[in-house]
Amino acid sequence: MAKSKGLLLRAHVGEFGTADDIMEAVEELELQEVHHGIAAANSKQIMKWVADNKIQLNICPTSNIMLGLVENYASHPIRKLYDAGIPVTINTDDLLIFNQTISQEYLNLFNANLFNENELNSIRETGLRALKNSEV
Repeated sequence: MAKSKGLLLRAHVGEFGTADDIMEAVEELELQEVHHGIAAANSKQIMKWVADNKIQLNICPTSNIMLGLVENYASHPIRKLYDAGIPVTINTDDLLIFNQTISQEYLNLFNANLFNENELNSIRETGLRALKNSEV
């Protein structure tokens, strides 16, 4: 029904589980975006498939760390996903639980030397384009 109304198709998948779960969800649900999706970093084949199909991954770094999926910002797989050509965005998860604003998420990745300011701006622009394109 969402597709017939021209809505953007997205789902929460790949925070827990496998890279294959992401591909399966994208194919079954015809997704254009995946919330979280960091498990894709565990498979070169899945990363290539996600990049080739221009599936955007909306990543929440602090959430991933606090849930024990990633050790720290410096080792976060968002860098690997970005380098694989996957469109990624940086997001917050629940502000009341994870106590991070979007600005803090960007600053965390910058301070961890994971991204420079030009790369972070490119990621920001990816998110803005996605918002503009999702307007109905």
